[in-house]
Amino acid sequence: MTAFIRAPRVMAAAFAAAITGAAVLFGTTPAAAQPAKQTVRFGTAAIGGDLPVEMMYVFKEWVDRSAPGEFDFQIHHTGTLVRQGTEIVALQRNSVEMSILSWWDIADRIPEFAVLTVGYLFKDWGHVKAAMDGDIGREYKERIARDLKVQILDYYYAGARIVNLREARKVETPDDLKGVKLRMPGSPAFLLMGRALGANPVPMPLPDVYLALKTGTVDGQDNPISTTYRAKFYEATKQIVLTYHSIPANMLAMSDGAWGKLTPRQQAIFKDAARAAMVFNDTNKFRDDDETLEKMRQAGLTITKPNVDAFRTQMLRMFADSEFVKNAPAGWLDRIEKLAR
Repeated sequence: MTAFIRAPRVMAAAFAAAITGAAVLFGTTPAAAQPAKQTVRFGTAAIGGDLPVEMMYVFKEWVDRSAPGEFDFQIHHTGTLVRQGTEIVALQRNSVEMSILSWWDIADRIPEFAVLTVGYLFKDWGHVKAAMDGDIGREYKERIARDLKVQILDYYYAGARIVNLREARKVETPDDLKGVKLRMPGSPAFLLMGRALGANPVPMPLPDVYLALKTGTVDGQDNPISTTYRAKFYEATKQIVLTYHSIPANMLAMSDGAWGKLTPRQQAIFKDAARAAMVFNDTNKFRDDDETLEKMRQAGLTITKPNVDAFRTQMLRMFADSEFVKNAPAGWLDRIEKLAR
């Protein structure tokens, strides 16, 4: 995989303090305290201690320093406030003000955007960034704001997805996963991805996966390396197969209602805070994945590399015949391909 930044892991509060201090040097000064704090609840199914949660403490620190006394920013993780798959509805109903959305969440509601969920569509993180930082990313965010009434503040590297199995087996091609009950998120695009991997996909919310692995309800699960470790799935499994079948960008989102309550100055602060949080995540993510993989190896898991070309060929073939590709926005596939380095 292409490295982004391989720097020592930075603690969230210290990172936020450093970059906030730098912002002050360049002319960004905290606003005067307001008489009443505005509550902003951030809810996610992400596991506590994982980078998507840690980065939100960077976000909170930035906002608290830049707008002291103006916000009561609350962080709710591990599905305590929002279960996986319900994030958009929670934002639209103002049950939470902020959450994390995936490409799959958006694809369920804007079907033509499901093209971004195609396995092996992007070759590395640099390829993803070229798309998300350019016209495709701009068109994507504008359509989400218009149709879903959700504001995308920024995006971050969520980690390449791998296959994690209860029992070790030889896995070279998709044929070797035939009959494997593989837990996947419930999105139709995710379920097709599970079939393209050669497995029998089983839709299941993230908080239910550990017990399902322990009891054998499923034979494996697909997730980024960090989630596999911090959700302790490695305790109930014996093998990791480095398929790297998807390199997604997850997005930090805010409800239209909450966004509209912010003044232009506060909106600028929130966008700066989002960028700081995303940089924190991406600065640490690749090194974290390397170290986490080694920890699972030391815990006794077998780490194997399959014939990725065989997986890629089957994945692209199955998606090519699907609505997720056929309904893609005009020209997007060609534009994405041209962005590959």
